Order: sequence, then C-alpha cells, then structure tokens
Amino acid sequence: MRPAKVAAAEERAKQVLASIKGGAKFEDVAKKSSEGPTADQGGELGQFKRGTLAKELEDLTFGMKPGTVTDVIRTKQGFVILKVNQHTQPGIAPLKQVENRIQEAIYYEKLQPALRSYLTKLREDAYIDIKPGFNDTGASPNQTKPIYTAAADTNPSKKAKKKKKLGIL
Repeated sequence: MRPAKVAAAEERAKQVLASIKGGAKFEDVAKKSSEGPTADQGGELGQFKRGTLAKELEDLTFGMKPGTVTDVIRTKQGFVILKVNQHTQPGIAPLKQVENRIQEAIYYEKLQPALRSYLTKLREDAYIDIKPGFNDTGASPNQTKPIYTAAADTNPSKKAKKKKKLGIL
C-alpha cells in the first residue's frame, strides 16, 4: 500500500475511534465503517483462546477490562480497533452450558450408523441399474461395479409379455 493510502486509512481509523470514544456504540460504528468480514455482525469476532491471536493483539486484549476499546492498531491486514466484551475463565464449562452440545453429539453418534444401515437395506431391497458412463455415488468404496439386487431379472426371457403402453389419442 502506498504511504498516502496508509496515512488516509490510519486517519479514517482514528476518526472511527474518536466517534466510539465520543459515545457511539461500537457495534453500530463497526457496521457502518468496517471493511472486515464481520461488519454485518457489528464487528463481533467471537471468543479467542490464548495462543490463537497474534502476540501483540493477545498481549493487548487479554489485559483489558470487559467493555473497553483499544486504540488504533496496525496489522498486516490494515488498521483495527478491538473491543473486549468479556473474559471467560478457563476450565470445565458447567453442564447446563454444554448439555445441548453433548446431546447432539450422542444423537449423531447413534444416528449415523443407524442411517447408514437403513440406507444399505433400502439399496439391497431396490433394483439399481447403473447405466454405462454414470457413477454409483451410493456404493461402498470397495465396490467397483454395480450390484443388481432385489430379485429383479436383469436378463428377461424372450418370451416375456410385452407391457401395454397406454396413451391419450
């Protein structure tokens, strides 16, 4: 970036910081002024554990009190202003907080094999004829050619009756 553009971006960031310190809500200013991917969410980045941010950002934000805003910080991506919403104590989360996630994990752990078994049974009971040039995306990885299933006659005898075709004249 050219020095003139850098200076203009820094000046703009300082104006944004001044409006926040002047009483404007951080979220509203972020929605209007941010060019980052979280602008629509009011600049909400989510939670970060120690060791996941750049060292200079981590040193700065983990020492701040909740509700406080940083000064303008220059990063590789440009200039940023961060707000610390809360600090979460490390350790084991209370059961109430993770109960739904545990239930979902157990549900999916039980659901996947049952669903796979059900779909396998459906495939075994169905007549499947994969035409040349098409792939059987539902086949197991070890299956190299289509399997004809469900007692369907793949070679009908020549004496088989022709089906009547119905139509509107």
